[in-house]
Amino acid sequence: MLLMADGTALFLLGALVLVFPKQTLAAFHFTNLPEGVNYLIGLWGCALATFGIGYAVAATDATRHVIWVQIGIARGVLEAAFGGWCVARGLVTWEQGGFGIILAGFVAIAYLVLYPGKENSWAGSRL
Repeated sequence: MLLMADGTALFLLGALVLVFPKQTLAAFHFTNLPEGVNYLIGLWGCALATFGIGYAVAATDATRHVIWVQIGIARGVLEAAFGGWCVARGLVTWEQGGFGIILAGFVAIAYLVLYPGKENSWAGSRL
C-alpha cells in the first residue's frame, strides 16, 4: 500500500512539474528563477514520474521487488538529509524545504517499519 501511495505521489508530482513547472515551483515558494532552471526541473519531473511507475509495479509484489523498498528507504534518508543540509546552510528556507524534509523522513521510517519479509513486531507475523 505504501509503495502504491508513494508511487502515485511521485508520478503526480513528476507530471505536475513537467506540465506546469512554474506553478509547481511557486507552490514550493520558488519564484523568479532563471528560465534555464525549467530544463533541470523538467528532468527532475521525468525522474519522478518514472520512479512512480516503478513503485506502482513493485506494489504488485513488494517481497519480489524488495529493491524498490530499499530504494525508497535510501531516497527518503537522502532527501531528508540533503534538505536539512540545505536549510542549515541557508540555501533554502524552512518554508521551502520543511515539508519535503518531514515527508521524506516519514517515508523512510514507514518503509523501514513495513519492510517486506521483516518480522512485524506489532502483529507478531511476517509482512
